[in-house]
Amino acid sequence: MFDIDKFLESSADTGSTKFAPIPAGDYTAIIDDAQLRAAGNGVVLDVTCLLQAPEVAATLGRDKLSVRGGLFLDLTPSNQLDMGAGKNIRLNRLREAVGLNKPMPVRDLKDQLKGKTVKVQVTLRPDKNNSDVVYNDIKSFGKA
Repeated sequence: MFDIDKFLESSADTGSTKFAPIPAGDYTAIIDDAQLRAAGNGVVLDVTCLLQAPEVAATLGRDKLSVRGGLFLDLTPSNQLDMGAGKNIRLNRLREAVGLNKPMPVRDLKDQLKGKTVKVQVTLRPDKNNSDVVYNDIKSFGKA
């Protein structure tokens, strides 16, 4: 059992202030989580993937490599997924890559994505206010 009193007696030593990003490239990944969130007048599907790259994890000194990609969804005027020509391309590529590009309730999509294997293209994005800070993003999803 966790002892909060013992924890409070410990010290916080000097720690890291920088985070080494995952090198840009293509990786096989497992979808760890998928969440829908409101964003302004729209919806974003945030997909968190665990990269299957133990050699990169070892080089960076991490137990796991987690990277997220946000997909802004195209909506119809009645706030439904717009599945018309040229709409939701990134979403549909992800669905196709994991065998889910078929009719299903939107509420089931996030749960159906979890645990699926996918190929992701990881990119680097510098922070717009601090060039010393670099973030990882998922640029694209494909079939593993």
